[in-house]
Amino acid sequence: MGTDQLKRILFKGDKIIWAVFFFICAISVVEVFSATSRQIGSTGNYWHPIIKHASFLAFGVFVVWFIHNMKVRQIKKLSYVVYWIGMVGIIWAQFDSGSKINGSARWISLFGFTFQPMEFAKMGIVMVTALILSEHQDQYGTKDTALKKILIYVLPPTAIILKENLSTAGILLATVYMMMYIARVPRRQLLKILGFGAGIGVLGICLVMITPDDVAKGEGFGNKVITWKNRIKDMGNSKPIDPDNYVIEDDQRAHANMAIASSHIIGCGPGNSVQRDNIPHAYSDFIYAIILEELGLIGGVFVIMLYLTLLFRSGKIANKCEEAYPAYLSMGIGLIIVMQAMLHMYISVGDFITGQPLPLISQGGTSVVINCVYIGMLLCISRNAAAKKSSTASE
Repeated sequence: MGTDQLKRILFKGDKIIWAVFFFICAISVVEVFSATSRQIGSTGNYWHPIIKHASFLAFGVFVVWFIHNMKVRQIKKLSYVVYWIGMVGIIWAQFDSGSKINGSARWISLFGFTFQPMEFAKMGIVMVTALILSEHQDQYGTKDTALKKILIYVLPPTAIILKENLSTAGILLATVYMMMYIARVPRRQLLKILGFGAGIGVLGICLVMITPDDVAKGEGFGNKVITWKNRIKDMGNSKPIDPDNYVIEDDQRAHANMAIASSHIIGCGPGNSVQRDNIPHAYSDFIYAIILEELGLIGGVFVIMLYLTLLFRSGKIANKCEEAYPAYLSMGIGLIIVMQAMLHMYISVGDFITGQPLPLISQGGTSVVINCVYIGMLLCISRNAAAKKSSTASE
């Protein structure tokens, strides 16, 4: 068996997505290894962080390969299963006090493993939205009966996610809205949703800003309100940060800006970051700042182009689909990955702080595996679309 034949057997589906995936994984290994100096300093184990991360990526490659060999109809049947797994998981996390970290109920422990059910919930929402949209199609687009069902499935888990991570809830709602727009949900319904959402957003901001600071007692919801209030106040605030009066958010932002300011065109080279020791969570929430510092403007733009290519190929795959479900799922996957990536990048170079890892690059367990599931589904859809096209052409 020749090398080319082996490649065709192992790497089926969209070759450009395969290339983007492996480029992102390579960047992840190099930059996470560079950015985990704080973890190495606290554990004394030089290799442990990168071995752990590389193990998740290796498992993720297997996940991509396994899923891309599935049939689209098998993925379609799992839509509600994934949704309810995520729903049960995020509810469970609210009561699993032993797994709370910094007061956030984002993790659950099961059989000795800790993972984030929020990632399953996000994937389930995208899959179910694609399924509902595909079931309510006519010659003019999506029937107006689809909206009610989508809201029934999307709003409850998103409300729970909002309590723990406002930016993740925002990405989810934006993804679902764009999926409905692409599926041609009646324009009057989309405008009503947009107006209602804007009104709720303004009301929410007003309520947060007038909430007294003494609600922040303990680690409950009040603490989240204070966090939101501080971030709203800091948004757009570009005044110099006093080095003698740092809070943790200012510390992150200041050193991230230092890393970016020192990057230049080519950067200081992999492993030579100066600010990685000063940025909390440099290996996750601020890894793009480390990428810019080490790989420079060229590396930063290259990473952006990788994600935009992924979105572009998602659209190309959707256009090739003969059925509605894989087309909408392909676009939903491209949108949720790229919107999270763009938000992460803006956080690294912008004026506010919120926790969003860079998909497939930031260190992580659950998020890495779930993003690999997304890539596997994209490849599965592209493989099945190509197979149907060749089958139709041969008839």
